[in-house]
Amino acid sequence: MGEPKIHSSGIVDVDFGEGVTLVDPVNLYGCTLADGVFVGPFVEIQRRTSIGARTRVQSHAFICELVTIGEDCFISHGAMFINDPFKIGGPARGTRHSGKKPTSAIVSALEPTPPSCP
Repeated sequence: MGEPKIHSSGIVDVDFGEGVTLVDPVNLYGCTLADGVFVGPFVEIQRRTSIGARTRVQSHAFICELVTIGEDCFISHGAMFINDPFKIGGPARGTRHSGKKPTSAIVSALEPTPPSCP
């Protein structure tokens, strides 16, 4: 029988705020987690990514490098944030971003809408 090649995973070069909660196993490297962030099991957060205060990242989420997620967000189970080239311009005539420079995705929590009065 052969021996498998095992690549280490875990937590490497991460900046943590106060009161961060991680549920093992996670794969975090080169990212920043602000105060009160929750990260569920089987989550991967890559380098140069920032997760805002009190944000909850649920299990099996994947957050690629160069993504910024704001404060008080909820990232659902299995959500994926990837750094693919993106389309710009109107529908049907959009052009592809060249991908030569890194792109980033920015996510913010939505402000609650006050109920309307009858």
